[in-house]
Amino acid sequence: MSLVDLFLRLDRAGPGDAESLRWALGVAGTRADARILDAGCGTGADTGMLLAAAPQGRVMALDAAPDFVALVASKYPAVSARQGDMAAPPRGPWDLIWSAGAVYNLGIGRALDAWRGVLAPGGRVAFSDLCWAGPARPQAVTDFFAAEGVAMRDAAALEAEVAAAGWRVLGARWIGRAGWARYYDPLEVALAGERDADLVAAFRAEIALWKRWGESYDYRLLVVEPA
Repeated sequence: MSLVDLFLRLDRAGPGDAESLRWALGVAGTRADARILDAGCGTGADTGMLLAAAPQGRVMALDAAPDFVALVASKYPAVSARQGDMAAPPRGPWDLIWSAGAVYNLGIGRALDAWRGVLAPGGRVAFSDLCWAGPARPQAVTDFFAAEGVAMRDAAALEAEVAAAGWRVLGARWIGRAGWARYYDPLEVALAGERDADLVAAFRAEIALWKRWGESYDYRLLVVEPA
């Protein structure tokens, strides 16, 4: 079974929860008639809530994986689900671009550069990315994520990347352990019936890392706008 096949059985493909999304919508000032792009929608864990937040607006879900796009389209017929590249987003214009844990695919600067030109006047971007959350810097965490191609940095460095790209931060918060549990608890259940030993071992190692060292890192959720 592939990674995509595994996630098709799950609600979430990464950490997050409704509380964090509600907070971001509030900071962004998202209106009922907003035009929203769910960039890197995955299995659509947040798409339904985005749709509910803009009942008189428009929501488009974008992902590179066609199976995810098909799933989101079947779950939310009112959403325009499209396969595509976040680096070349649909023109919109968008009042809000939401991207949960997906910007690492592009990098902060490249993602914000790509999205700037498709925002409506006054539009905002809300995204989450992995950061150190405290003074501890366990080597096991550094090594694990480095092997995944992710270089750890702290929240101040993340905000510096945003500023260097020509954007300002309107609000920032941590996803918190509840958001990780919303992802990892169902994933552990799904792994119990999975026969792909390599896939199971990789995810179990990731979950074990979080259970031991999860207080040291978290997803930082930022709401930003062009400066």
